[in-house]
Amino acid sequence: MKKQGRVAGDMAKGRGGAWRLTEGRENPAVTQFFSYALAPGLRLFLLRPRTGKTHQLRVAMKSQGAPILGDALYGGSEADRGYLHAYALRFELDGEGFAFVCPPSAGERFIGEACRDRLAELGEPWAQPWPGA
Repeated sequence: MKKQGRVAGDMAKGRGGAWRLTEGRENPAVTQFFSYALAPGLRLFLLRPRTGKTHQLRVAMKSQGAPILGDALYGGSEADRGYLHAYALRFELDGEGFAFVCPPSAGERFIGEACRDRLAELGEPWAQPWPGA
């Protein structure tokens, strides 16, 4: 698995309600990512959607061969919960900047020491050198 990268492509409706990534580039979904090993067979992904498509992050992860844990629709392994979490959000509204960081507080794999330590090391995600920016 790559340690960082960019996933880009058009999305099309697939079977059973899932979306899929296509080779097209007319109106692509674009996602940047970093990947960190937490334990054998377990990785933490920091995702940054550059567009806002339906199921974009779920489709991007499946296309990389790393479906989100607990996301049965996209091939993720069974888990105590879905492991997609809005960790940080930053935006501007009426000329004022807002930034929020909210570490996960539930889910046995999210609250484990390895995940908590890695997130603490990362600091503010928008300060990371995002690939393909």
